[in-house]
Amino acid sequence: MIQFNNVSKRFTREGKSFWAAQNINLDIQEGEFITVIGPSGCGKSTVLNMCAGLMKSNGGEIYYRGKLVEKTNTNVGYMTQKDNLLPWRTVKQNVEIGLEIKGVSAKEREIESAKYIEMVGLKGFEKHYPQELSGGMRKRVSLAKILAYHPETLLMDEPFGALDAQLRLILQDKLLQIWKETKKTIIFVTHDLEEAITLGDRVAVFSKRPGTIKLIQDVNIPRPRDTFNVRFTDEFANVHAKLWEALKEEFIEEGNVG
Repeated sequence: MIQFNNVSKRFTREGKSFWAAQNINLDIQEGEFITVIGPSGCGKSTVLNMCAGLMKSNGGEIYYRGKLVEKTNTNVGYMTQKDNLLPWRTVKQNVEIGLEIKGVSAKEREIESAKYIEMVGLKGFEKHYPQELSGGMRKRVSLAKILAYHPETLLMDEPFGALDAQLRLILQDKLLQIWKETKKTIIFVTHDLEEAITLGDRVAVFSKRPGTIKLIQDVNIPRPRDTFNVRFTDEFANVHAKLWEALKEEFIEEGNVG
């Protein structure tokens, strides 16, 4: 469904040029849940931006369903670290933003927003404003807003990173339920190794900048997964050991470990 062929991205800051990502090669199947992990600044978010068509690569090509991504990719929904909710709009009104842009009728918007608000567990909060919600509830609104737009693929850039551990587990479980129900393709960037294993069919490990994929690890843990107890399985421990060994090398080289 998505192909990254030798994709590279270069930035220029204060007259100096550097590569953020280099020679990214990755094939993603329709309906796959792939997680991406690596050191800070290794180009993980940059890769999502290029997949969404928000940035152009300086080398290589990205294909979506066989077509070269050359402009904004309207087949994807993008959930960033910030919830980006409009404070003057209610939960319902925020969820309907994408539908309004698409010109969907008020009646249809009503039906669709209600469906996805219930899906993320916020039924009864339709008339609340963002400032009246907890951080976790705001994340749920953001997810409902993206889903209501009906994208084929979800790009998720550390969406649960700012939440406490217990809330992350709850939202991870909710996301897996939604993924099972909607069969979306998901690319999920995280700094949390346990989160990457818990959620993903595969985990792509990025090297330090310039980021490239140094390992793609299958996660052969049966689904559905219990987001709390999955970490106590032998397969989880095996995958964790392999991924940590690959990640540790990157941090040791930077002098951050040992």
